[in-house]
Amino acid sequence: MSKLAICPSCGKPVYFQGANNVAGCGCGKAWYRSGEELTEVKMQPIHSASEVIQPGTTGSWQGIAFTVTGRLRVRFEDQAYNYWTLDCNDGFTRHLAEGYGLHTILEALAFKEETVARKFRSDAQGLQLPDDRDFSVTARNESRLIEVEGNVLVQGKPDRFNSIEAMSETERVELVAYGETVAVAFDCHDVEPELLFLSNTREAEPEPTIFNCRNCNDQNYVLTFPYAQSWVCTQCGTRHSYLGGQYATRGGQQTYDQEFCFSIGEHLTLEGGDYRVVGLAHKYDTDSRADYWHEYTLYSKLHGFMFLTESAGHWTYLKETRHTPRPGDARLHRIEFDHVQFRRYSKYHYRILYALGEFPGDMFSKHEETECMDYIAPPQILSVEKDHQKRVTWFRGNYVPRAVIAEQAINPLPRAVGVAPTQPARISVGTGSIAKAGVVAWVLAVLVQLLTGSMHSNRVVLDLNYTFADSLNTQLFITEKFELEKESSAMELNFRSPVENSWLELNATLVNVVDGSEYSAEEGVEFYSGYEGGSYWTEGSREGTIHFKKIPAGTYILQLTAARDSNGYSRTSNFSAKLFYDPVTYRNMWIVIILLLIGPLVMGIMRYYSETSRWGNSAFANS
Repeated sequence: MSKLAICPSCGKPVYFQGANNVAGCGCGKAWYRSGEELTEVKMQPIHSASEVIQPGTTGSWQGIAFTVTGRLRVRFEDQAYNYWTLDCNDGFTRHLAEGYGLHTILEALAFKEETVARKFRSDAQGLQLPDDRDFSVTARNESRLIEVEGNVLVQGKPDRFNSIEAMSETERVELVAYGETVAVAFDCHDVEPELLFLSNTREAEPEPTIFNCRNCNDQNYVLTFPYAQSWVCTQCGTRHSYLGGQYATRGGQQTYDQEFCFSIGEHLTLEGGDYRVVGLAHKYDTDSRADYWHEYTLYSKLHGFMFLTESAGHWTYLKETRHTPRPGDARLHRIEFDHVQFRRYSKYHYRILYALGEFPGDMFSKHEETECMDYIAPPQILSVEKDHQKRVTWFRGNYVPRAVIAEQAINPLPRAVGVAPTQPARISVGTGSIAKAGVVAWVLAVLVQLLTGSMHSNRVVLDLNYTFADSLNTQLFITEKFELEKESSAMELNFRSPVENSWLELNATLVNVVDGSEYSAEEGVEFYSGYEGGSYWTEGSREGTIHFKKIPAGTYILQLTAARDSNGYSRTSNFSAKLFYDPVTYRNMWIVIILLLIGPLVMGIMRYYSETSRWGNSAFANS
């Protein structure tokens, strides 16, 4: 049911849709409807609106179609939010909270208003609802000004719009007090604006609000007011804010002549949104006293504010999020969130050395007291800020490839130096996966070796023992005939001599007695030992191996030419040898293992140096 009423002030019609009970009139008055009676409330109608959503906008959420009837725009101390009233086709009225690009569907919970209102009389950090659900309070806000567009539904005659935001590990709620004893608790369902399937939206561009500089009296045009409540005079560089209805100056610049890659008014496309550059800032880490960065404040009518940072030629975007880790996780060194493990990278405070343009919230007042912490899981980042009022705000973002920025920037980009905290590793495979790959490669090589080894006969063809004639230092030994059956096979001659501070060289030749073909190879052994400085030392070996490859089948003899040291006191007198036919060899296995491990080894080294560079500036590298 809809109702037309007559404005008691100007006599013009005021439209109320269905059960809605607050509406604004063109004369500047806002009215609360109770039955046939209209009562003025402390609200101001919104003029020259430019938000995408407007009265008459339609959409759907989880299959429920809705029509927007109007909104309350609530200005808190240092932020402004919209609360749209949704007339839904399932017979219920819901609300869409929207501000700074964050969209949340609010569904009223069936608790007594007085019970919820009592929650506002405590400043405890814990919150328990009447159904025994426990939450941690994340923000408390008191309205400074309430504006209305179209017509909306509130509980009771409103004289305030105070808010408590709270969350648990799995859900979030918002409590809204419209009066001393009238308050409603809402379940919050965060939603991306694209998933609301909005149509009949507003196309108007925002009109800037004009403020005169308190220092030079120059006109300052603030495009995104009241969402941006801090700005810098373009004429004299004085910083200003308009918070809670109070105009204040916040000092001047600390550095000048900053070179930025983008200018105020330029447009950027990031993460599927079209943004306009509205603010520039040069910041300094007051804890490390070494880190400086440029920060660009971007604004989109639909997606709100986004922050693009550049440090050492690397780019990262950050956007405020309501989908956050558990309230207590900000104290941890590691956070498991959205099935990703984030590691704490930094904890710092900052100072704004230079700024230009406009910024959301209270940008300049006590900003040096804001405590910041960054958690990384490249290319992702979670950043949390706790301001001087202990309010916690989470931001989530990603590393932005240089090419994405370069194709949109007019000015040249600074050269990228080092590895950024969120820069994706060239080797995206984790250290554990690299190690597993190496182990798998080793196991496969061993299995292949065992399989192929079982196919070899490894038969001893000759077992020999020879003694030198006393008068000879070089002597020829010839074996009896033996048969080789395989078309082609390897052979291995293992020999040993009890050399002591001397040497032995052995030349072995396989001779085919049928066609006279020969296959030769040689190897030597030497062994030395002694005492030096009271310590016993040894060098060399008494054992050697001679390998033959691809020996054809046939009848063979083995000729051994042995040469020994001519020193009569240390020369050896004998040697022994075994000739193996079709032996099992492990050399190929080790070659295969080395080849298979080259990849994991190279990846591991590259990842090690990349991560060492990434964490080189972090105080939490070993946490």
